[in-house]
Amino acid sequence: MRVAAAVQLKGGTGKSTAILNAAVAAAARGLSVAIADTDPQASSAMWAAARGRDAPFVTSIAARQLPGWLAENEAAFDLTLVDTPAHDTDTLADAAKLADLAIIVTEPTYLANAVAARIQAAFVQEDIEYAILLTRTPSQLNRRLNHWLALHRQLGTVVDAHLSYRVAYQDAVALGLGVVEYEPEGPAAQEVRSATDWILKKLELI
Repeated sequence: MRVAAAVQLKGGTGKSTAILNAAVAAAARGLSVAIADTDPQASSAMWAAARGRDAPFVTSIAARQLPGWLAENEAAFDLTLVDTPAHDTDTLADAAKLADLAIIVTEPTYLANAVAARIQAAFVQEDIEYAILLTRTPSQLNRRLNHWLALHRQLGTVVDAHLSYRVAYQDAVALGLGVVEYEPEGPAAQEVRSATDWILKKLELI
């Protein structure tokens, strides 16, 4: 089993939305996928309740239970995606250390970039493998987006796809779906497939 943890200290960056959609896209590729939701808000668990399907598997657990859960389920899944709470440095750090890849989910704003830089510096110090995923971006590549991509590339590896600000994401979540199910041929689905494939290749799962 490979493990990727989505991390961010700042709230509202679309971290849970990215996790849910990546899980659905990875499952659509034939992988057995779990989401371990360590966020007390339990966004993934609420989504799973609306979904009413077995895959991807979703469990809501306390952060302290994560090491044991991963060990117990090592052979059960190809991929586990860990959703972590914002504003919780200890949980973020612990999850990142357990993961094969920590994904810093951030958005193209000054404050989010500053927080991402703090997380990146800590990961470099701890020798944690990480990549940066930009979310809530303009839907078209423009001067502003190029500027933010350049700033984040200064922090390290950036996922070679970004998730734009689109209503399809929230519409899909409300129905317990991923955008690859909700609008399979839509631009949001294309973004999610590209970002997910990048992550899966990084984890050597495809």
